Amino acid sequence: MPNENLKEETSYDKVPYGSHAFLQSHPDRLAALGRLFGMSPKPVTQCRVLELGCSSAGNLTPMAYQLPKSEFVGIDFSARQVEMGQAMIRALNLKNIRIEHASILDVDKSWGEFDYIIAHGVFSWVSTEVQEKIFAICAANLAPQGIAYISYNTYPGWRMREMLRDMMLYHIRQIKDPRQQVDQAKALIDFLARHVPTENNPYGLVLKSELEIINRSTDWYLFHDHLEEVNDPVYFYQFAERAGSHGLQYLGESDFGTMLTTNFSQEVKDTLNQLNRNIIGIEQYMDFIRNRRFRQTLLCRNTAPLRRNIGPAAVDDFLLSGAANPEKTPVDLSPGVTCAFRNARGQSIHTNRPLAKAALLALREHWPLALDLDTLLNKTLQKMDADPALKNIPVQREKAVLAGDMLQAYTVSIVEFRTWQADFVTRVSEKPKVSDIAAYQNRQGEKSVVNMRHEQISVDPLTQHLISILDGTRDRAAMLAHLGGLIKSGALTAHKDNQPISDPKDIRDALSHDVERRLAYLAGSALLVS
Repeated sequence: MPNENLKEETSYDKVPYGSHAFLQSHPDRLAALGRLFGMSPKPVTQCRVLELGCSSAGNLTPMAYQLPKSEFVGIDFSARQVEMGQAMIRALNLKNIRIEHASILDVDKSWGEFDYIIAHGVFSWVSTEVQEKIFAICAANLAPQGIAYISYNTYPGWRMREMLRDMMLYHIRQIKDPRQQVDQAKALIDFLARHVPTENNPYGLVLKSELEIINRSTDWYLFHDHLEEVNDPVYFYQFAERAGSHGLQYLGESDFGTMLTTNFSQEVKDTLNQLNRNIIGIEQYMDFIRNRRFRQTLLCRNTAPLRRNIGPAAVDDFLLSGAANPEKTPVDLSPGVTCAFRNARGQSIHTNRPLAKAALLALREHWPLALDLDTLLNKTLQKMDADPALKNIPVQREKAVLAGDMLQAYTVSIVEFRTWQADFVTRVSEKPKVSDIAAYQNRQGEKSVVNMRHEQISVDPLTQHLISILDGTRDRAAMLAHLGGLIKSGALTAHKDNQPISDPKDIRDALSHDVERRLAYLAGSALLVS
């Protein structure tokens, strides 16, 4: 029976929520963690996925595009957002996805069994009744080896942000228009940032840090994440207990590294083990220490046996990828010489082991492709054999040792474990082509587009113009002619050394250089397809 409340206009109809790809919620990420903990999740190439509160399907539709033999179902309470998502699905002519204008409360067993269930940015912003229904759906509709992803706000970290939310809600309490609510909330934030003293004032310092985060937010994010009527954070242990009452158990976090005590001192590690040997208790105490405000938790049925002691042998089940760069080049592979590798998010690992250093270099050279462990070992040994510094020096070359090194790198997010290789090319062909979904998003004027690895990739104006013509029919000459025409018409400005240029030869040279650089960027970002 249709839900009568669906006829009501929602706040998401008035102010649509930005809908983008969330790598943490991708079935491949969920499957990898399931495997790591001893489960046998359905291969992502042939699975069923349900997203609750899918908005305009900016997260779900790219998955359907990447995985054409899997089935995707999304629901959302906002008619406007559903219409936007359906327009994208029609434009891409996708037959393996549908999104419906429905309430989460409408989902029952008749919807069928799903291998992966996603609820990103929903749980904390709905009533207790709907929260319990989300757990009930996971209990009733999740396959025996299925995995659910639920993100939510947590205490204690959200306490400070909750205080700011209360201030903003008080300030806008008599304003009805969403645009004016956002403007006035920002005005209050600006006022507080300028007038609350920070010197010798712990309250002011904490407030300033939170205000800076909120001030960088988009209007739609500020409106929905901070000004919505419902925003209900929980402590992690409360979330786990409620999930348990529905026959679900805690599998882990989408970001595996946050489950570990690696970054804590030995004293903290020992104390945590003394306080509570139960994984739920340890996770809760780590939240206290970190002042954690947000979680991306994975759940499964409590009948699924889990393996918590993970050793190097588990690495053989995965494809490995990594884009960490060495902090100093060239890298000295000699044993005992420490080298630091750092990724784009600032995470790093230090190692003095020749095998580990060579492997991280090999992964970087093959990025964004993922390699199985045997292939990685071969590439690593080739690199070591070619290095004069290692000649006649006994070094470890065993697969098991490499697996241990890669497991350690995984725990600090330097290496990714994947179960599936997306369909993209890493070499720029004579007539390159971007994925249809990136081309579609580019036509909508998006400042970032989704790649075939389910990541949002930023694009500047020239890259946007370039993407618009990368349909597999144009060679370099045709690209340069088209972009040159845009410069002549004034739609695009040519630059050299960050300065506008007008000389025709300078423009040709600069444009040729910029096009090659951006084509390499697109290839390295997994945006080009065959």
